[in-house]
Amino acid sequence: MKIADTNVVKVLNDDGIKDIDEKKLRKYENITSINVNEIRKDLGMGSWAVRLVFNDIFGGVLIQQQPEEGNRRHYHKYADENWVILDGEWEWYIEDEKIKIKKGDFITAPKGKWHHSKCIGGTGLKYSIGSPDVEHIYSD
Repeated sequence: MKIADTNVVKVLNDDGIKDIDEKKLRKYENITSINVNEIRKDLGMGSWAVRLVFNDIFGGVLIQQQPEEGNRRHYHKYADENWVILDGEWEWYIEDEKIKIKKGDFITAPKGKWHHSKCIGGTGLKYSIGSPDVEHIYSD
């Protein structure tokens, strides 16, 4: 059985970002300019997520996680998902391929491909770019 979810707050909470709600998620949404260090000064060096961009075409979520934290295995039926790695080291799994990535790397999970990630070194910071409120499909 497959489980689908488009509620980004619930998805992030279920993936380990425990101190998240709609207000916190949208605090920096569509601001013309903001620096990562300003966000970190405000939110700290723990685990958190904020949406930086949201419109009819795409959404961008900045996610900070600690070693051994990540997200659950899932796929997106209708859209690719892309990330820019801003800090830390990560293991990314796309289908059966394990990819190690680090600060400065870009990665894409094509639509329909199972994927998930895990921070493996330092405080990880990744910027996810994809369809707005994209459906996450999980296996039970």
